[in-house]
Amino acid sequence: MVVRETGEFAEDVYMLGSLFMPIYLVDGENPVIFDAGIDILGSLYVSEIKKKLGNRHPAYCMLTHSHFDHCGSVSYLKKHFPSMKIVSSDKIGRVLQQPRAVDLIKQLNRVMDPMMLVTKDYPVPDRFEPFEIDLPVKEGDTINLSSDLSVIAIETPGHTRDCISYYIPEKKMLFSSEAFGIGELDFYIQAEFLVDYDMYYNSMKKMSRFETEVLCIGHHNVFIGDDAVRYMNESIYHCEKFYELVKKCLEEENGDIEEVKIRIKAIEYDNNEKPKQPELAYMLNLEARVKAVKRHVKENIDGRDRCSSKI
Repeated sequence: MVVRETGEFAEDVYMLGSLFMPIYLVDGENPVIFDAGIDILGSLYVSEIKKKLGNRHPAYCMLTHSHFDHCGSVSYLKKHFPSMKIVSSDKIGRVLQQPRAVDLIKQLNRVMDPMMLVTKDYPVPDRFEPFEIDLPVKEGDTINLSSDLSVIAIETPGHTRDCISYYIPEKKMLFSSEAFGIGELDFYIQAEFLVDYDMYYNSMKKMSRFETEVLCIGHHNVFIGDDAVRYMNESIYHCEKFYELVKKCLEEENGDIEEVKIRIKAIEYDNNEKPKQPELAYMLNLEARVKAVKRHVKENIDGRDRCSSKI
C-alpha cells in the first residue's frame, strides 16, 4: 500500500503538515516527531501536533539531516514545545555554526513561500533560526520512548554527511528521509547522493537489511507492506541507472558538468509534472550529484592505474 495523504496511516502514527513537506508524529507515552519541514509551515505543524496530543508535548524531535526542508521549523517548534529535545547527528550542530550554511537554509526556505501559501488560519510563523542539538546520536544509539517502544539511530551518510535514519523495531518502521531517494513506485525514484555515491549506495544496502513493514521517506509517500520492500529495491535500481546515465553523459560531453546538468535536468526535472523541488534547490543538488559521479569515476580509473603500475 502507498499512502499519499496526510493523517493517521498506522496505529498512533501520523503524517502531518503538507504531503510535499511532511513531518511525522508517533504518539505514545513519550511522543516523538521526525523532522521539522520548512519554516513557512511551522504554524501548521504546531496546530496539527496540538490537535493530536492535546495539552501534551512531543518529548523528542528527531532530525534526519540539516537540509532546509527538514530542519526549517525547529526553532518555531521549540518555542511552542520548550521541553522537547532535539535529536540528531552532532554533525548538524557543526553545520549550523557555519554562517554560509545558515544563510543558504534561510534563502531556500524563502524560495518555498510562493509554493506553500499559508491560509489565514495558519499565519506566517517565526522564520528559520539556528538551534542547539540537545541529544546527539550515532550508529546504534537507542532512545526508549516507553517500556515497549524504542527508536534506533542508523548512520546513513551519502545524501549528506550528517544523515541519520531512524528505525522503530516494535513497529518495523523506518524513517529514511532522502537516504532512500524520493519518488514513486512504477515511475521514477530520484537518487540523492549529494556527498558520495558509495556512501549513499552502502547506506541503502544497510537499511535494506532491517525488517521493514512501514517506510517513511522525506516527501510525498509512505510505503507499507510489500510496497515498502519493493520501494527500497527499486530505489537501489534507480540509483544504479542514474549513475550510469550521468557517467554516459560525462563521457559524451567530455566531462563538462554544465552540459551534463542541462541534459539531466531535461530528463529528470523539466518533464516532471508532479510536485517537485524549487529549481534553485534542484540545481544545487543536481550539480552535487553530477560531481559525485565524476569523482567516483575518476577514483575508479586512478585506482585501476595504481594497480596496473604494481604489476
